[in-house]
Amino acid sequence: YSRRQICFIVAKALLGSDTVGYANGLTRILNTTVSHCGYPAPSVERPEGQPSALTGDFGVSLWNLLSACAADPNLKDGQQGPLVLVAKGKAREEVETVRGAASRAPLSEAQLSACRYDDGEAGPVRGEGFAEMPASLCTPPTTGAPGRDFMIGGVTRMKGQAIQDISAKFLGGYVFGNACGLGGGQDERLMTYLPEVFALTFFLSQDADHPQLREPSWILGARMLHVGLDGTARHNRRMELDNGVPLTSDLVEVRVGSGTYSIASTTPFLGFMSENQDFLGESAVWEGSRSVSDMREHMTLARQNRHPLQRSVEPAEWFSFMFQVRAWYSAVALTSYHADVRPALRSLVKSLGTGPFLSGLWFGDSQLGFLTVWVGHAAAASTWAAPRTHGDVDQEGEPAADARSPPLPVQYYVYADFTENPGNQCFVHSKAACEKCLQTCAANPLPRSSFWLPDWAFMGPGNNMSCVVDSEKYCGKKGFQDVVAAYSQKTAIRLWEDVEKILRAGPQTESQIFDLLLAE
Repeated sequence: YSRRQICFIVAKALLGSDTVGYANGLTRILNTTVSHCGYPAPSVERPEGQPSALTGDFGVSLWNLLSACAADPNLKDGQQGPLVLVAKGKAREEVETVRGAASRAPLSEAQLSACRYDDGEAGPVRGEGFAEMPASLCTPPTTGAPGRDFMIGGVTRMKGQAIQDISAKFLGGYVFGNACGLGGGQDERLMTYLPEVFALTFFLSQDADHPQLREPSWILGARMLHVGLDGTARHNRRMELDNGVPLTSDLVEVRVGSGTYSIASTTPFLGFMSENQDFLGESAVWEGSRSVSDMREHMTLARQNRHPLQRSVEPAEWFSFMFQVRAWYSAVALTSYHADVRPALRSLVKSLGTGPFLSGLWFGDSQLGFLTVWVGHAAAASTWAAPRTHGDVDQEGEPAADARSPPLPVQYYVYADFTENPGNQCFVHSKAACEKCLQTCAANPLPRSSFWLPDWAFMGPGNNMSCVVDSEKYCGKKGFQDVVAAYSQKTAIRLWEDVEKILRAGPQTESQIFDLLLAE
């Protein structure tokens, strides 16, 4: 879609227009009543009708998009403006295919770097096995304002750093008929701050229950039009229109199929899911067949990285570690996307930023989440490298580049209080840093506007604390820096097999995964 086409689609949807013969999700979500939603500006006169995405934050975001459309010089005199490109990935690879890729991939291929954003310390991680992360990609938040992480907007955002969105099977999460804007997890908040992503996510589906784009999907050329959001979502209620959002300065000429187009490069977006939704059986609580007290016991163990099911390893268990590695690999590997869009992806995406994949609102083990990212990314990174010789083609028939482009780096961010499952990511640290991280979260918990948890996930004596509290005794001796130092010269398959070996020895939930791994 051109930028002008998106502006047109959004304007029509805001005014209630529909598409004949196609039940697009954008018009439907804007006109679906959500009775429990409020209004973003209480002092403003209430619109007619019931609250919905149209009257909530999503509606505000889309109207702000139209103001950007009006100011855009690329749309002057009827011009179409830059391209916004959606690339849907193919079905996930077989696990054995991913193992084969991992057997050929050194872990160093991932070019892993890390940022300690607000976990009791701050700044890029230095040490054996880590690539250098520029300080411009990792600065801590200050009182009243976010710092710089992979989710931040504004003029300081690094062009080409992609945002990894922890999605459901459909981008945007469970918002259709349930939410009107800010709330829920990372997925829902990004939809509010990236209105072009929101518009295309819903417009490109007419599914009856969840009319949203399916994962994995890249969206290139969309922009973060607001400032205030970071991985903690602590200041997301600001939702200020970014007066400095680039309109022309971030445009890059790229090849798509047989044509050349301008695409904005500031905020590449990749949405995909881990394969562990509802592995703890939370749906039984919603259905009334399981008690909240029973679920709370299991959830407490999960938030402490101590639930046996988090350590599933056998192929018969659909949420096993192998399927998490497959999910990351299949979403990130360039070969998962049509050959016509690969040159654009290579030109626009320079790195991939991520947070606590696997261990957000689906409550996986954060240490296994880190290992998933490192193993899966190392296996997938080389698919981004263009062939060396001019005139070559790849296995899909894509023309080769003159010079070999580098593999795709991954940048891992650590939080004391990520907007999903705040505090759990602290367990990726070694003992002293983990304890400090947990204490940091408990001392300054997120406001209720910055996170969502089911009732049974709250902790503490009154079951009213969002952080993982009273859990310092479960911090392990070893942290992710120890694991990187020990394995940085090894292959992805070696780490994968070593993880499965300790998992097959039994849940061993009295110890954290890293301690078991490095005791071998």
